[in-house]
Amino acid sequence: MKILSVVALALQLVIVIALSFWLSHWVWLALLFRGAGMLLCAYILDSGMNSTYKTLYALLLSAFPLLGIVAYIVMRAGGRAKKSVPKAQAEPSKTGGYAAAKLGGKCGTAEGAEYIESGKKFFSMLLKDIRSAKKFVLLQFYIVKQGELLDELFTALGGCAGRGVKVKFAFDSFGAFRSEKELKALCEKNRVEYRVFNKIGWVLSGGINRRNHGKCAVIDGKIAYVGGVNVGDEYVGKTERFGVWKDGGIRFCGGAVDGVTEAFFAAYNFRRRKKESPEPFYRKKEDVLENGEFLNAFFSVPTGEESHLAEVYKTAIYNAKKSVTISTPYLIPDEGVTGALISAAERGVKVQIVIPAIPDKRAVYEVTLAIAEKLKAHGVSVLKFNAGFLHSKNTIIDGKYLLCGSGNMDYRSLYLHYEIGVFGKCRRLAADAEKDVLNGAVEYAGYAPTLKARAFKIFAPFM
Repeated sequence: MKILSVVALALQLVIVIALSFWLSHWVWLALLFRGAGMLLCAYILDSGMNSTYKTLYALLLSAFPLLGIVAYIVMRAGGRAKKSVPKAQAEPSKTGGYAAAKLGGKCGTAEGAEYIESGKKFFSMLLKDIRSAKKFVLLQFYIVKQGELLDELFTALGGCAGRGVKVKFAFDSFGAFRSEKELKALCEKNRVEYRVFNKIGWVLSGGINRRNHGKCAVIDGKIAYVGGVNVGDEYVGKTERFGVWKDGGIRFCGGAVDGVTEAFFAAYNFRRRKKESPEPFYRKKEDVLENGEFLNAFFSVPTGEESHLAEVYKTAIYNAKKSVTISTPYLIPDEGVTGALISAAERGVKVQIVIPAIPDKRAVYEVTLAIAEKLKAHGVSVLKFNAGFLHSKNTIIDGKYLLCGSGNMDYRSLYLHYEIGVFGKCRRLAADAEKDVLNGAVEYAGYAPTLKARAFKIFAPFM
């Protein structure tokens, strides 16, 4: 069924592309779509949409009106979330959180939080906490693959369910595309309640491109995990893809755990008429914040026009006084974040960005290198994780603020995906993350962007 669904979607796309070229043979039909394209173009240009998207849609609608209309429906329209996020529990003045104030979510102490520098350690700690669970386990991942890690995970989850612990699992239909049938069977066999996010259907439609890219776990409302890791053997070093697979995340307790619970149920209840309340799963205890340090768990939702995550990136980078250190697998920021990085470098802030040495997607990597060249020309230091593929997503500001989660620095995470993460002020966590980000990173020698890379860059918002 999955293969047939992909074939059906691909066939529809081929038909749309073919019709876009053949419309010139039917003058009145061509004029009709040309007029519709002009009206849609005027609407887009007058909207609050990101200017890069505006430019790309204007080009598509001018050259191929039908293709541009379909692209807009699939990529932008449909599946829009509300344009607001929950307000932070704590006042910005108490949290020091210029980013926390923008993201909302739940705030708590950073005491006891631990930065995790590898996928292997992440799952080792998570499995230990799952086996000790007494009330409930909430899990959410984007990619879920069959393999040793999945078997080990469900052995632990089955053990929890067997002793009366409630277990809930949310996963994305696209991310678990190859293993969805087997994953459902595993959930049913081990008495795990599950929900599939935004199930892929047979028809090209608005919202099909909205994916739940978040990765998180909550155990008993007391412990939470967020980060970049998915469920696949390469994430824990059991198999090798693209050299060493570098990933990680954060484990923490306290009030911010409720923010992860809130994010989990936002995805778990997606497009459900009967929504399950997260209230019984909340910790319901406010932390006393000391020394101005805090953690703020958040989730970022696509709104169709604005990007909460991009706003936080920009605000944090513009407020940097000494340093900005970033790790990201894909360096395709929008013009606002790009401008913030250039502005920081030009006013003397030390800006370092670490990208992979070995790519997982060649076209995306071509664009990443082209943007790296642009940033280097303005004083940004670009480095490569020389051992393989870097998948961790961290931003460290002035050695004391840390943003860590599932969001990449690309258009998909900024504008199309549901993401989850933690923003916090904690020198210990920030120092651990920065040390890990720069460990094994070497100076990027440079790259002359090819014509192919320049062409790919035009379509960066769709990558």
